[in-house]
Parts: sequence; C-alpha cells; structure tokens
Amino acid sequence: MENAIEALQMAAAMLVFVVAISVSISAFGEARVTAQIIVDNQDREYLSSYVEDNGTTERIVGIESIIPSIYRSYNENFKIVFEAESIIGSEGIYQKKVDGDMVPINYIDLQRENLRDDADKINFIKAILYGADNETKTKLQKEKGIYLNNKSLYDKIKDKKFKEYLGIYYLEETDGATDAPDINKTKKRVITYTGA
Repeated sequence: MENAIEALQMAAAMLVFVVAISVSISAFGEARVTAQIIVDNQDREYLSSYVEDNGTTERIVGIESIIPSIYRSYNENFKIVFEAESIIGSEGIYQKKVDGDMVPINYIDLQRENLRDDADKINFIKAILYGADNETKTKLQKEKGIYLNNKSLYDKIKDKKFKEYLGIYYLEETDGATDAPDINKTKKRVITYTGA
C-alpha cells in the first residue's frame, strides 16, 4: 500500500512538473512575441512612407526631419551628407586633422569615426548638433582629431529648407571589390541634403 501511495505522489509531482514546464514555455513564447511587436513599432513615423510615389526619392524637408534622421544614423548604420556648402559653410559640419591639415567634413558617418560605445556616439551627435563644452571639445581633439565648429549644425540649418535624396550603396564597392556576390555585400543607406 505504501508503494502505491508513493507511486501516486511521484506521478502527481511529474504532472505538476510537466504543467510548470508547459506554462514556462508558453510565457517565454508570449514574451518573445511582445518584444518583437515593440521592436517593430519602435518608430512608426520612420516606417511610414515619407516620399510620394512620383518616381523619385526627393522631397523638401526642414529641421524637423533632419534632426531625427541624424539621431537614427548611429542605430541604423546610415550616412548623412550635406552637399550645400553655402548653408553649412566651408568648415563643414566639423573638421578633422588629417596629415597635419584641417579637412572639413560634410557628412555624418559614425562608423568611420570609430567611437567606442553608444554613449560616445550620442554625445558626439549632440556636440555636432547643439555645440559642446570645452571639456568635450578637448577630448574629441585629443582622442579622435575632431575639431568642432563654433557654430552648431542646428544654428546653421534651423531656418532653412533642404532637398533630401535617399540612396543606397555597397560598402565593398567603395573599396574597389566589385566581384563579390550581392548576398555578401553590406548595404549602406545614404541621405543627402542639398539646398532647396
């Protein structure tokens, strides 16, 4: 009789264990689905179509569209180019010391600047957009050879309109290697702003 009772207790324990595992698997599955929904709906404005289907990827934009694009550039691996020297000036967005010469940079491509982590990237974007204190300027000069302008990018573009062009290129094609299959190439999105 004792063996039968112990067998029933063991069977009940196994049943409870199986139910607990089933509930855990179900809970993890729902958590994964919820996380995917959050990721997919992170920025609905960006996922919607800005450009009317008129055969071109050109549109007229202001600062309200440029600033979010700049902030997204580090997360989504794309490059932002300002071709309107008359608007951003001959000193570019910032300047970089290359072989002893100051070279104006008219693009934002955080992958090229080799910043350490997300905090450095955000601080760099804020410094370009809104200016920086002397400590940040000195740190960028010593560590990266980057010289920020006295006038922030925000101040240069705040009251202006730009033509925005969207494009894509393959990173491998800029290195001269064009024989790689498309599946092995890395796409990079480019947003170019010119004077309106």
